[in-house]
Amino acid sequence: MNTFLLRSIAFFILTSTVFISCEEDDPNESVAKGEIALASVITSPDGMSGTTYLQLIEDLTPATYDNSVAFPFTMSDQFVMRGEDIFILPFAESNLIRKYTRNADKELQETGQLSLDDNSAATAIVLQSSTKAYVSIMGRAKILIINPSTMTKTGEIDISAYAVGDGCPDPSQMVIRDGKLYVALNQMVGGYYAATDRAKSDVLIINTATDEVEKMITEETTGMSQATRPIDCKQIFVDENNDIYLITMGAFGAQPGHKAGILRINSGETVFDDSYNFVLNDAAIEGESNFSNMFCFVQYAGGGKLYATLIIPAYWGNPVSYLEDRVCIAAEIDLYTKTIKKLGLPRSNSYNSVGIYNNKIMFGLTTDNDNGFYTYDITTGEASSSAIIKTTGMPMAFRHFGEMY
Repeated sequence: MNTFLLRSIAFFILTSTVFISCEEDDPNESVAKGEIALASVITSPDGMSGTTYLQLIEDLTPATYDNSVAFPFTMSDQFVMRGEDIFILPFAESNLIRKYTRNADKELQETGQLSLDDNSAATAIVLQSSTKAYVSIMGRAKILIINPSTMTKTGEIDISAYAVGDGCPDPSQMVIRDGKLYVALNQMVGGYYAATDRAKSDVLIINTATDEVEKMITEETTGMSQATRPIDCKQIFVDENNDIYLITMGAFGAQPGHKAGILRINSGETVFDDSYNFVLNDAAIEGESNFSNMFCFVQYAGGGKLYATLIIPAYWGNPVSYLEDRVCIAAEIDLYTKTIKKLGLPRSNSYNSVGIYNNKIMFGLTTDNDNGFYTYDITTGEASSSAIIKTTGMPMAFRHFGEMY
């Protein structure tokens, strides 16, 4: 993937949502402690640039948070929580992975760095152990192998042979199950979409004992394409039944014939489950008269329940405004019955997020009334009427240390 293509991808993603990345400057020395990491973004008027702020808070006590004790970040990278660590993955504006660790006093401290080659575009990290992790390098057709404890490179896997249409298969989100690394591929050609005539979804399977590619599997009957969004690490996961579920992006809703949806790889299998084809574009949404064509962010909560923000194309304005158009709804998806229900929360613009805190789903929404994190109680079905945690800026991430999914 060349520099122009990287910039094109970054441009598209920034105008539909936000990565969370680290600036070169040292963060504020006075940083809040807590059990929860949350992020919000303040953009320029056109939404194309700005600053994202990451901070820790203790609990869900209703409050409004400014950014006075937050870590400042730019808008082109992603942060991923793994245990007590938060990894900053550089996409387009930096080539430096940074690791922050929550210490015994519940404060974040920078604990390591790793420099990457130019135009690497790191999109995901999964840990096999305390000394071995895999990083998908979208810009260079590689899976990097690192020691996450020492933040040193220990190897790499060349996956360029599995590209379709160019020299890079664009590795995205990943998950490890039963000694195998499942790597979702975006297969973008000449921009941020898959080839117009190839509405298919690919996953690469790598043996974690040998670090050898075993095979690439392809779903090619439903029109679902581009497996997982590069900026949402929760779009591929293993449920309680040891089944893998993954989200497809469907060319971000921008190409005819390409569809978004959900695919499954059953426990003990290394092929797609042909009997499970959940196409988002074709699914009726209870409580919503319009259809969706794209997942923004997702959160699996167990029991087959997936919570998501979904784009409803009918709500885009003319001209489109990523800041002003309230185009996303909060939804509950039953993976087992393949049904979708709109939740009683206000619509948000495309700067939003989904997280989990015990029995509550945390929807980060930018609405007509406020910016912040609304709650949906999984047990009672009760949704908050306003944001419980209000943010200075648009709410872009919520992570609870120790969360299962």
